[in-house]
Amino acid sequence: MSSDASAPAPAPATESSAPSGRRKRNRGRRRLRLIIAVVVALALVLGAATVGIGWYFSGVATEVSHEEEYPLTVLDVAPGSVTLPKDEVTALPGTWALAWKGGRAMLGPVLSDSPKTVVRKVTSVSQGTLTKGTKVYVDHWIYGGDPKSALGLDFQNVTYPSKLGPMSAWLVPGKTYNSTWVIGVHGHNADKLETMRALPVVHRLGLPMLSIAYRNDVGAPASPDGQNHLGDTEWNEVTGAIAYARAHGATGVVLYGWSMGGAMVMTALRKAADPAFVRGVALDSPVMDWSATLDKQGADRGLPGFVTAVAKLILQRRIGIDLDDFDQRPYAPRLKTPTLLFTTSDDEMIDNGPALTFAKTAPPGMVTHIATSGGHTEAWNVDPSAYEKALTDFLDKVE
Repeated sequence: MSSDASAPAPAPATESSAPSGRRKRNRGRRRLRLIIAVVVALALVLGAATVGIGWYFSGVATEVSHEEEYPLTVLDVAPGSVTLPKDEVTALPGTWALAWKGGRAMLGPVLSDSPKTVVRKVTSVSQGTLTKGTKVYVDHWIYGGDPKSALGLDFQNVTYPSKLGPMSAWLVPGKTYNSTWVIGVHGHNADKLETMRALPVVHRLGLPMLSIAYRNDVGAPASPDGQNHLGDTEWNEVTGAIAYARAHGATGVVLYGWSMGGAMVMTALRKAADPAFVRGVALDSPVMDWSATLDKQGADRGLPGFVTAVAKLILQRRIGIDLDDFDQRPYAPRLKTPTLLFTTSDDEMIDNGPALTFAKTAPPGMVTHIATSGGHTEAWNVDPSAYEKALTDFLDKVE
């Protein structure tokens, strides 16, 4: 009994080590839960930010806007010349216009320049008065007004049918209506004025030209959601214009698209147009793949690739477009319509890679590719004579 009573108590080490181990494991679990919570929170914030930026970027692509901006201030005016702040636009060689509220002047070559200013020749003032301090922009469309006021060409304001109702157009007659017509299709948030640089050539050849407005243009019916659909719905207006031309004597058409108008033209050619009725296609800085162009615009804005990818997914859901359907390259090997393609090396708006691939993979001789310097849809401005010769030669062959 005494030996049992005097026996030493069990060592407490194992009893105290168990809760200590549990506390360590609990602290580890708490840290892990905290890390997971932080990671999830950051992921949610990053995800929300990505979606937010993606939504904004997709909205920029689909926004309808026709506001004019006047970022430059005239520094001085002298007989036959104007002094402007020097930048990458005002110092460009070539043919340009200077536009301001209520006025327009034609610019000639650079007469002199300094690190901060450039003096250009003014060849004519077609409207308004150019004065020092006037807010202006350099306009590569060149012409304002309408074919009569700008070029002295008689024209008719006509309407052609569309799914949204009558759409307006300028019809400049040719020698006869019973001939090949040229249908001009302007680009994203532009208007019929963009097509006027081609009008003199078309008129000299005696061909009628129909320059069309389409949904969301100023004065035209709006799309049901008020958004620009990058050509996914707008191409239907091209088919309406073709129907109008056919009903008014056209024996064939040449579809002529600038920028997004090029995407519309190519989609109409693939999906709805009678291939035999389309004698040719002319494309000026066309969007030949929207996905590649959105990638370029995202990169130019400093967006990470995954954010642009999210923006493209949002865009497709937002307006119901399938961007893959606007990659024209797979169609190139099956192209049967003679095509004139203008691209510019300094295009800041679109990715030219798909257009170059399209030209290379089309059947031999089917695409006439004219590559120039200049920015988006500025091939004419850089060298009007060369542009007009290429266009004349092409229309002579296909009319």
